[in-house]
Amino acid sequence: MWKVEYTKRFLKELSKLPNEIQVQAEKIIFEELPSSNPFDFGYLEHMTGYPNKYEIRIGKYRIGITIDKSQKLLICQRIAHRKRYLQNISIINEKHAR
Repeated sequence: MWKVEYTKRFLKELSKLPNEIQVQAEKIIFEELPSSNPFDFGYLEHMTGYPNKYEIRIGKYRIGITIDKSQKLLICQRIAHRKRYLQNISIINEKHAR
């Protein structure tokens, strides 16, 4: 069983999304990912150039996730419109590396 953690930033951004996107994201993040192996659903896409970073696409929005396979841990770090998400991905990587 995989453990899922959520950053404060992720939860804050999730609460501000349009209702349709928020409902879709909540179903994936709170119901499907914790229930079994997250790689079985086909949502996760590996981010090129980042060994442990993945994203989930929901329309024009992206969920940024860091995965620690050895501990079976997913950390949901960011959810934003794709333009804002890609602009700030380097900030996420720097904070998590520390």
